[in-house]
Amino acid sequence: MAMLEEARKLPMRVTSTYSVAGRCASTGALGAVVTSSSPSVGARCAQIKAGVGVVLTQNVTDPRLADIGLCALELGFDAPGAVRAMRAVSVSHEYRQLAAVDASGRSSVYTGDNALGVHAEFRADNVASIGNLLSNPEIPEAMGRHFGERSDLPLAERLLSSIELGFRMGGELDQERSIALIVYTDTPFPYVDLRVDYSDDPLGDLKRLWEVYGPQAENYKTRALAPELAPPYGVKGEE
Repeated sequence: MAMLEEARKLPMRVTSTYSVAGRCASTGALGAVVTSSSPSVGARCAQIKAGVGVVLTQNVTDPRLADIGLCALELGFDAPGAVRAMRAVSVSHEYRQLAAVDASGRSSVYTGDNALGVHAEFRADNVASIGNLLSNPEIPEAMGRHFGERSDLPLAERLLSSIELGFRMGGELDQERSIALIVYTDTPFPYVDLRVDYSDDPLGDLKRLWEVYGPQAENYKTRALAPELAPPYGVKGEE
């Protein structure tokens, strides 16, 4: 509670963000991980639709652009086309930083001329990474390449490992406060949707959440699709 009281006293300020959007080429799963010095970054900066794509919008964020990007992907645009669509409808696109990965693994990134501080971007097959107000301009490329190299890991763990590298390289100029990890597989609801909205150690908190949730993720999916096949719930009163 004390930390929340301190947070309420803080003035509004410019905040920094870096993120990775990725696709598993083996399973078609789509995911994103994003961290920021602002609170509740997971509520604003990443949107995903199973079988469609991932869209990131950050740096003076306008969450409406992610809706436009996903709509464009659903209409058959590829990732570069979706990013062009987001730019076309935004009268302030020069303030935005955008990325998209589509269901075929094509990717696209865009950073406007008014992006804040040290900013950078990277794209390759199945991955896009962007960042602003960075302590190190090499972070997005390093995260993106790391993602590509760790195809041995499940998608959620690849994303976690990639953002952890960003932290180790210095991350943002300001302290990261929030983080989110989102993965969609073959259902319209998320397979993973874990968020730390305000913390002194958002990455550590997210990793601990994943340690608890990760082993249960498949069970939650089964309970939604075929509850009669689900394992025991492990709760009091279950018979």
